[in-house]
Amino acid sequence: MTSIAAPRSTFIPFDEEEEPAAKRHARVRARAGTAWALLPALALLAVAGTAYISQTARGTALTYEIASLQAQKAALGNTSSILAQQIGQAESAGAVNQTAVRLGYQSPTGWQVLTPPPGPDPLLPVLLALKGA
Repeated sequence: MTSIAAPRSTFIPFDEEEEPAAKRHARVRARAGTAWALLPALALLAVAGTAYISQTARGTALTYEIASLQAQKAALGNTSSILAQQIGQAESAGAVNQTAVRLGYQSPTGWQVLTPPPGPDPLLPVLLALKGA
């Protein structure tokens, strides 16, 4: 049996060897045009990604700084309460009495009531002057 080979005049799209050069160049230009069209979008994505990473890093740094400041605030609060306690102990009656004895002061042996001298109040003119009368 003999078969007659017909000349191939039709183009098969997957046969790149026989594709006309004009179509090949058109496809390459279309790919290049698409790449150039996508370039601004890729640049925008790169800028947005960089900004996001920058903001995330700054947020993380601020979080650590806030934690550090809160720890410092707690430490200062503890120091403040310790100092307030020490001031309270130093101002107590017992501490004041011990300091007075150490400085040579003595407790009074008795109590005495002081009464104002008879006659007009010596501060009355001053009070009237301050009052504006």
